[in-house]
Amino acid sequence: MVKKLIARISFLKKKKVAIPVLAGVILLCIFIFKSHSTGVVNIVSPTRTDLMQSVRATGQVISNTDLDLSFGKSGTVKSVKTSVGDKVILGQILANLDQGEAIARLTQARGALLSAEARYAKVIDGSSNEEVALAETSLRNAKTDLENIKNSQALLVSNAHRNLLSSTPEAFSTSSSQTAPSITGSYGLENEGEIKISLYQTGDGYRFSATGLVNGSGYYSTSSPQPIGNSGLFIRFSSTSSSSGDWTIPIPNKQASDYLANNNAYQSALKTQASAVATAESLVSQKEAELALKKASARPADVDFANADIISARGTLQSAQSAYEDTVIRAPAPGTVTKVDLKYGEQASVGKAAITIEDVENLYVEALINESNIAYLELGQKVNITFDAFGGERKFSGIIAHIDPSAQTNDGVVNYKIKVTINEVDETIRPGMNANITVIAGQKKNVLAVPNIAVTKKDGKSYVNVVTDESKKKYEARAVVTGFLGDNNLIEIKSGLAENDKVALLQSDGQ
Repeated sequence: MVKKLIARISFLKKKKVAIPVLAGVILLCIFIFKSHSTGVVNIVSPTRTDLMQSVRATGQVISNTDLDLSFGKSGTVKSVKTSVGDKVILGQILANLDQGEAIARLTQARGALLSAEARYAKVIDGSSNEEVALAETSLRNAKTDLENIKNSQALLVSNAHRNLLSSTPEAFSTSSSQTAPSITGSYGLENEGEIKISLYQTGDGYRFSATGLVNGSGYYSTSSPQPIGNSGLFIRFSSTSSSSGDWTIPIPNKQASDYLANNNAYQSALKTQASAVATAESLVSQKEAELALKKASARPADVDFANADIISARGTLQSAQSAYEDTVIRAPAPGTVTKVDLKYGEQASVGKAAITIEDVENLYVEALINESNIAYLELGQKVNITFDAFGGERKFSGIIAHIDPSAQTNDGVVNYKIKVTINEVDETIRPGMNANITVIAGQKKNVLAVPNIAVTKKDGKSYVNVVTDESKKKYEARAVVTGFLGDNNLIEIKSGLAENDKVALLQSDGQ
C-alpha cells in the first residue's frame, strides 16, 4: 500500500499536478489506508453456541395475609392473650382494654331491649297476649326454617351440578390417529362448555394452550400432569402421541360412564329444591295470616309505638356492642402472630398498630419489572429464586402467578408489579426477606454467533466487517441477517457468515 502511494505521488509530480490537488490525493490515500488497516482492534471467528436471554429483578417476600391490628378507642391495656409465633383462628380475642364502662353500657342496652319487648307484649289485649306471642314465635321459626331450607337445598343443587360437570373428563380429537392425553382432577368451575387444547413450540420446548371455558398455558409433559388453567383439571400427554394436534374436553362429558347417573341426580336435586322451598314459603304465609288475626284486637297506634320502642332499643344495643368491640382486638382472619407491640398496663392509642398477623405458610415474591422487559413475561412462566438471607447457593423455584395490567411510574421509570409463587415450603423463608428472581425469557441452541459490537446498522440492514487478508488486516463490509441477542452480548447470525470466516472488530469513532 505504501509503495503504491509513493508511486502515485511521483506520477503526479511528473505530470506537474497542482499542489492543492496533490495534497488532496495524499489525504485521501491516507484515509483509505487508515480506515482499512489501523482501525482493527481484534479479529474473531463466528462460533456455534447456545444463547439465552433472561429477565432479572429484585423483590420482597410478601404474605397472603398481612394485617396490622389496633384498638378502636384509647384506653389502658388490661390483657394481652397472645405472643409472637402463636397461631390464631378467626374471631379469637388477642387483647383487650379496661372494659368496665363498655360492659355496663352493654348490659343496660340489653335490659332496655327486654323492657321494650315486654311493653310491646302488654299492648296486646290481655286475653290474646299469650296467643300473639306464640304466633310471633311460630312465624319467626317458620321464616328461619325457610332460610335454612333455601340454603341447604341450594348447596345440594350446587353439589349435584358440580358432580355432573365433573363426569369422568376425557379429551377427544378429530383425528383418529392421535393418542388422546389423560385428563385427571375435578372440574371446579360452574360453567358448561368446552376446553380447547392446542400444542405449539417455543424456545424452551413444547407447550399447550387452553381456550374456551379457561384461558391458560402449560408445558407438554408425558410424565407429570400439568394444570389446565384454573379449571381444576390436569393433562398428561401420552408418550406415543405426536407433539402436535388439537383436542376438545367437553364439560360435562356426556360420553362418560357416570354421566347419566350424575345428570339424573342433578335433575332430582332441582325438583326437590323447588318442592321444599315452595312448602316452606306456604308455611310462612300461613303463620303470617295467623299472627294478623291474633293482633286484630290490639289498637294499631299502640302496636306501632311499641314496635318503635323495640327498634330504638335494638339500635342502642348495637351501639353498645360496637363500643364494646372497640375495647378488644380480634383476629379478622386465621394466621400467625408476627408482632406484638403491646404490654399490660400501658396506654393504647386509637389506630396505632399493636398486633400483626400474617399467613407465613402462604408466601409469594412481589417484584417490579421494567417496561422494556415486561413483554418477555407471561403467566405460568418458571422462575428461579434466591434470597439474600441464604446466599446464592440455596436455590428455589416458582411460577409467575400475576402480572399487574397497569404500570407504576416513579421518577419517570415505568414498572409493572408481578407476583411469583414459591414452590418449596420452607419455614426459614419469612415475610420481608429480599429475593432475587430470574426468568428465562428465551433461548436458542447451537446457533452461529458473533459479538454484538461487530454488527453495524445502515439503511435498515446489518453489516459485519469480514477479514479478506488477515496479515494485512484488510476487510470488507458484508450484509448479514441477525437474530436472537443473548445475555452474553453475542448475537445470532442467521445468514451471511460461515464458521470459517473471520470478523474484524474496529475502534469506534474518536478512538
